Amino acid sequence: MMSVKLERVLDNLSSNYMPFTLLSRERLSEVVNVVRFLELRAGEILQLRGGKANDYLYVVEGRLEVVQCGSVRSFTGPEDTQSKPFVLPNSPATATIIARQDSIICHADRELLDNLIAWDEVVHLSEDLDGDLHQRLELVRNSLVFRRLPLEVVETAFKNMTIQNVKAGEDIIRMGDEGNAYYIISSGTAETYQIGLYDDEPTKIADLGEGDAFGCEALISGNRRNETVCATSDCTLLVLDREVFDDIIRTPLIKTVHPNVARTMVETGYRLLDVRYAEEFDDHHIPGAILMPLYELRNRMDELDPKERYIVYCHAGGRAAVATLILAQNQFDVVSLEGGIRDWPFDTASVESEVGGRDELKVANAN
Repeated sequence: MMSVKLERVLDNLSSNYMPFTLLSRERLSEVVNVVRFLELRAGEILQLRGGKANDYLYVVEGRLEVVQCGSVRSFTGPEDTQSKPFVLPNSPATATIIARQDSIICHADRELLDNLIAWDEVVHLSEDLDGDLHQRLELVRNSLVFRRLPLEVVETAFKNMTIQNVKAGEDIIRMGDEGNAYYIISSGTAETYQIGLYDDEPTKIADLGEGDAFGCEALISGNRRNETVCATSDCTLLVLDREVFDDIIRTPLIKTVHPNVARTMVETGYRLLDVRYAEEFDDHHIPGAILMPLYELRNRMDELDPKERYIVYCHAGGRAAVATLILAQNQFDVVSLEGGIRDWPFDTASVESEVGGRDELKVANAN
């Protein structure tokens, strides 16, 4: 159960700071898994080091100063409407935090946050699903095999799964059989039995329940089943056929390109499509990119020319992968930028610098 203080802090984030303001309630409940909250008393000093993705630092409550590379910047809580998150330096560089009031700060891993935003859009794409199907989609995402795979793989797996109902007492898979499917328990319970090296009879090794998965070992190894799984109550199972499993695990669904290749592609006519939020785009983007945030993509797709070729990017790749999948499904010639703008080694621009550059050009022409 979430504490009252944590609920207050999350409400503060979701009410005042992008991208938390656009996350669904389900995804907000997962925020605690991708951020950490730190409490500082007035006068306390802390050194923070970001990851490889220029992590964000939000001032949820209070006021503090951030010292980095000899410069000092002051940040306050969201009562200051001009307040923005501080971008932490990449590891191993550090920033020194000085609390000027009792403060609560939020350190957000931007890559994990990026994936959370992307997953929200995957779920949103399936908005026509009823509650049970949404729950099953989450079960697939959280199963061991798919937990670390790209989100577009999870969506594809879910769309290819079938439902199987099993009565209590029935064997779902049997030891020695050929592996022909991967299973996730949507509802019900089961038991797993194996024969150990020195056993004569099968021994129960695990109890299984909702969300538990089994059957992948034989699919990956190519060997026969080494376990028997028996339903101990009526079960509903999500089943992924071996052929589809092999295609999903072994064949990448999204074409990605290295930044060096992407730059050459841009020079030969590819268009850059930035699917981050406007605030991120304003801060820095790849020159010439079109801004079309992921959550707007479906409604604005007719603004894109199907005759053009596109390179999609976000911060680290999660949102871009989902956008690339959506566009590919709609017959666009599209690839995703590997590592996103985080790993882009070439020049970037900000809206402020572009406006300033245009103003300077006007002045020069006037003279």
